[in-house]
Amino acid sequence: MLNETCDFEQPFGFTIIHFVCTGLSIPSYILAFSILIFKSPAHFKKYRNYLVAHIFSGLLLEIHMGHIWKVTVVLPIPIMCSNSFTAEYAPIVFQFLPSCLVYTGVSIVLLFVYRMEVMVVHRAEQFYYRRKLAHFSKFGFYISVIILLVLSVLIYSDLKYQNDYKLKMEQRFGAFQPYMWCDNCFFFNFDSIRFKSFYVFGAITASLGSFAAGLAFHVTIRTLKSVRSSLSPTTAAIQKNFIISLVVMAIIHGICILLPLLGLLWAISIVITLSKFPYFPYLLVLVIQEHGALSTITMFLTNDLLRKILFRMFSKKPVESLNQSEVNRSSI
Repeated sequence: MLNETCDFEQPFGFTIIHFVCTGLSIPSYILAFSILIFKSPAHFKKYRNYLVAHIFSGLLLEIHMGHIWKVTVVLPIPIMCSNSFTAEYAPIVFQFLPSCLVYTGVSIVLLFVYRMEVMVVHRAEQFYYRRKLAHFSKFGFYISVIILLVLSVLIYSDLKYQNDYKLKMEQRFGAFQPYMWCDNCFFFNFDSIRFKSFYVFGAITASLGSFAAGLAFHVTIRTLKSVRSSLSPTTAAIQKNFIISLVVMAIIHGICILLPLLGLLWAISIVITLSKFPYFPYLLVLVIQEHGALSTITMFLTNDLLRKILFRMFSKKPVESLNQSEVNRSSI
């Protein structure tokens, strides 16, 4: 049970930023789900289901980091502290974070593989081996995901029982605040073989997922180029727009998740140097937390079909005409 010495306050300015971002992101998710589920054309249904699952992963991550875990990186000491209603169980709550990130990664890979399958049907024999390699890499990604999730359970004791490790970190970084000795605060314990294994498999999983998605993207682009002459200009433009929109969305995930995590794990010295900016650690977490909403908004701005539906919805024009448009002439 945590006592009053375990409480700490976030800067008032960050609290305001947090509420403003939440106030903007939640309506974005609601609007996105409404359009995808109720307004999208029938021929868009299967791809829509993948998009809904992916967008939900962003919402899930925001709820976990911003409300359930409510983590703060207390620089210049790189310790993670929680001050939410689940603070007493912070190590357990953290163990759900890999699941949220894995969900996001799996949904992205499936989106790229689906776009590949839509296009490669036109040249199944020509791209047979590369298509198979994409699927093999996808299954390798799944295996690494399973190992990573198992390790995320096994590292509990390394996160929960850190008194000796905190003593070591105090000698390195200087005197701790009283609340840092509580269970709601913990370090990534790189003295533990289990945690090192978890960290390594996290990197392997991210690499395999990126390779699988990248290979599927490569096959999609090559197929699109080879069948361009047999497709109508409109159909080719639709397929190209879909894959470009997906790539932009994936880049946002890479920038907003991988770079902050790498900054925390691989460049602690840089993070500490930047800690002279009072809001830096909070903004670092906020970028990861809110990237799902940014990705969703970007998807609607870059995907021509979804953008048309969005604009027609607000202009009160009928959306039904889209069902009879050139979209019906292509596989989506």
